[in-house]
Amino acid sequence: MELTKQYYIISEVADMFGVKTSKIRYWESQFPHLSPKRKASGTRKYTPEDIHKIKLLVELIDEKGLTIEGAKLAINKKGVPKNENQSMINQLTEIRDFLQVLKDNI
Repeated sequence: MELTKQYYIISEVADMFGVKTSKIRYWESQFPHLSPKRKASGTRKYTPEDIHKIKLLVELIDEKGLTIEGAKLAINKKGVPKNENQSMINQLTEIRDFLQVLKDNI
């Protein structure tokens, strides 16, 4: 699949994979790494990178038959960054370090 444009609208992306737009919107709610840009009007703008992420979801869920949870696990194993997890890890590390300082001062 050759992607020639900088941005695609949701109906174009859905047509590429033969899925409904509602499925793509649902996947966005389940997979935080899939977050297209939006115009001021709210219209989603998918980049080629977003489309590659959707392709992976189509392969995992529609072709291999994985559940949403199974796809999440598979994506984590493939090393797709999960920014929200990294943020949480960073916060917990800061809390741990703070608690260690408190413990050392007792």
